Amino acid sequence: MRRMAILIAAGLVAALLPPARPVARAGLGDLLDSVRSRLDPVLLTYDLLVEPDQEVAIGASLRTGLRLEGIEGKRLQFYSGDLLLGEARTDADGRASLRWQVPEEPGDYTITVKIHPDDQGERRVEDSQLLVAARRKDAALVVVDLDKTLVASGFARVLVGGARPMDGADVVMTRLAKDHTIVYLTHRPDFLGPTSKAWLSQNRFPPGPVLTSSLTTLLAGSGKYKADRLESIKRTYANVKIGIGDKISDAQAYVQNGVRSILILQVDWTDDKAEHYEKLAAKVGGLPDTVDVVTNWSEIASVLFDGARFTKDAMVKRLREVAADLRRHGKD
Repeated sequence: MRRMAILIAAGLVAALLPPARPVARAGLGDLLDSVRSRLDPVLLTYDLLVEPDQEVAIGASLRTGLRLEGIEGKRLQFYSGDLLLGEARTDADGRASLRWQVPEEPGDYTITVKIHPDDQGERRVEDSQLLVAARRKDAALVVVDLDKTLVASGFARVLVGGARPMDGADVVMTRLAKDHTIVYLTHRPDFLGPTSKAWLSQNRFPPGPVLTSSLTTLLAGSGKYKADRLESIKRTYANVKIGIGDKISDAQAYVQNGVRSILILQVDWTDDKAEHYEKLAAKVGGLPDTVDVVTNWSEIASVLFDGARFTKDAMVKRLREVAADLRRHGKD
């Protein structure tokens, strides 16, 4: 347990800055090396999805150390290109915000946040960017998860760098982005925002706001967080067309909010325990009939662009057939 705690703590700190060079294995040594090089203060920013021509609060936080403690009293400057929009001083939690008038035209507006030059320490804190996605109320949205949906590898790999995208995910998302706004809705905590944004950009995914979880919503659980966040989004944007995720709770959250759901189910087909397939079949069987249950992005493309269906009943049948075959061979 102590080793696992060290791994988790090291990984979280390693995630604060954009990934370093990919590593061969996400071992203890790799994570601790990342910690030693990444304990410096970091600026975190928060993307927004808002209507055009309104005043909003654009914000950032300055944190440091394993406990991600806020740094108080530092002046943060907010820029649109080379234009200084204003500055604000961090509070006791390291947070600072600025009121900003969103332009009248819909579009993606990038705000760069910097520490005032006179407030920089010995080691310069890197600038950070936030995206303000200004969209009219009738904009068509696609909501998609990150881990085990766009990202193929496990979470430890994500933390230290080298995580690979699922095959074909970038192609499908790029095609969707031609006439939809992509919203990346993840239960990852906000301090993983820089890593998440860097990974999406490096792997050629289309731009879109990355909405992360606070500590409070992180502890509430993924299903509740996503259901509540979707409900909030839909108060303004009723035209959320599609929701894509890997958890049963993702699919339930989408359906609960009237969104067409595609569940990319993670199945270890090399597993030789029949009961595991039966338990998964029972969970999938409890989903509404409207949910498409797929196992890869080629099937998602077929659903979205060719009108195909991958029903929950078909997946339940497949899982139970595997379980029955294993039992016939004496594997329980």
